[in-house]
Amino acid sequence: MNKSIGTSLVMKGKKLRYGSASAAFTVAFVALVIIINVIFSTLASHYMWYIDMTQKEIFSLSEPAEAALENVEDDVLITFCMPKDRLEEDQSMFYIHNTAQLLESRFDNIKIEYRDALTDIDYLSKFTTTSSPYVYTTSVIVSSGTEYRKMAYSYFFITDTDTDTVWAYDGENKFASAILAVTADEMPIAYFTIGHGEDIMNSDNSATAFVNIISEAGYDVRPIDLSTEDMDPAARLLLVVDPQYDFGGYYEEHKGKSEIEKIDEFLDGRGSMMVFVSPETVGGLTNLTEFLEEWGIKFNPGMMVEDLENSVSVDGFSVVGQYNTAEDELASSIYSGITSMSSQPKAIFREATPISHAWVTDDHSTTDLGTRMVSDIFVTSPDARLYKDGVPTDAVDTYSMMTITQEYKIIDNEDYTSYVIAAGTPDFVSSENLISTTRTNRDVIHSCLIALGKKNVPAGIQFKTFANYDLDITTAQASAWTKALIITLPLCTVAVAVFVCVRRRYK
Repeated sequence: MNKSIGTSLVMKGKKLRYGSASAAFTVAFVALVIIINVIFSTLASHYMWYIDMTQKEIFSLSEPAEAALENVEDDVLITFCMPKDRLEEDQSMFYIHNTAQLLESRFDNIKIEYRDALTDIDYLSKFTTTSSPYVYTTSVIVSSGTEYRKMAYSYFFITDTDTDTVWAYDGENKFASAILAVTADEMPIAYFTIGHGEDIMNSDNSATAFVNIISEAGYDVRPIDLSTEDMDPAARLLLVVDPQYDFGGYYEEHKGKSEIEKIDEFLDGRGSMMVFVSPETVGGLTNLTEFLEEWGIKFNPGMMVEDLENSVSVDGFSVVGQYNTAEDELASSIYSGITSMSSQPKAIFREATPISHAWVTDDHSTTDLGTRMVSDIFVTSPDARLYKDGVPTDAVDTYSMMTITQEYKIIDNEDYTSYVIAAGTPDFVSSENLISTTRTNRDVIHSCLIALGKKNVPAGIQFKTFANYDLDITTAQASAWTKALIITLPLCTVAVAVFVCVRRRYK
């Protein structure tokens, strides 16, 4: 009897000890999981260990952005003008800060600093000028040495001007452009002509995005009235967008150089030019068009191209340009990366006048400085029809929509190349076409700038729309992940507990 009681007490003692050990093990295991989670979360926050499951990968650094900056060797500093804790709570700055952190994590020469525009006034004063005297808490500054770019937070987003709705994030492109600009060896000048009814430099103009693209490519963008001003020797690009009135032609010597003479002299040097004219006004641009014919470019006044089978509009005048894929021509190199895609994006030419090659016998002409060659960048399909003064004609053929002329020359025993790119519609560089996610007009402009000799162009970096912000997984996949995460940890705990019990039972 006493023996049975003793045995029972021993068994109860063993169960109590095992139960206590099991409880202690469970507590220790849960505590270990919490500690590991805290440590991992801290490391993940510091080293940006995240999996971006959004469809547009809005929280990741894209390959084009990395490629654009991979050759930058100078130290770059990104300055935020509010303390880090406040920055992380500010929704308007969240995306910008995230991109900056990704850049800092990816590149050893890019660092972030946090200042306070309200208290670090003396320090931040070096980023002020007479024309830009303020630094706000939402300002973002990219600097390298003495060069800097100060940007407002709104600069990183794309807004629908009709509804005032922010619909896309363009932070990668803005950061890459600023970094390339502050680390560039030189800042070439790009002039937009004014004084002929151009409205390109007006902030409300439909082609504002075009000005931004040129600036982001690393040019110092300036307006110029060639009737009263001379071009700076540092100028490398002249842009003529939708002039309503003609340029001044050749004058007598005692009257000074005309606008056309200044353009001619510019292109005889190291300059290049891009021209976008309208079918309605090109007929009145006699001096300009006659000069362009010397570069093999001949516009057809009053003519407009319609292509019902290859248009994105029902009227047939928003023509989809066909790529010139002839590998032996200059133009093919401009968009070789685009044409290599399995599904090529569309370049749109709205209400465009066709371009003819001025040199009928062949596509090159010898000048006193060298040799000029003209090549089509985009053409229509063979089914395109011409309209003359709004009336359809019987002329159905393939027509040139955008051309590039190249001139090789030797100046003071050095080789130089100048280019003239022309299109018969200013709509090609409208903001609608340049910020569209379905059109390649923006990529074509980037490629043209590279062809013109601008090496550091942030090409291929796409903005990221908020329209598809949801996780790019199906409901079934989300449900499966949820079940897996909910079940896995308890199963692991049970498995470990069973293993311990079995080991102790048979020990």
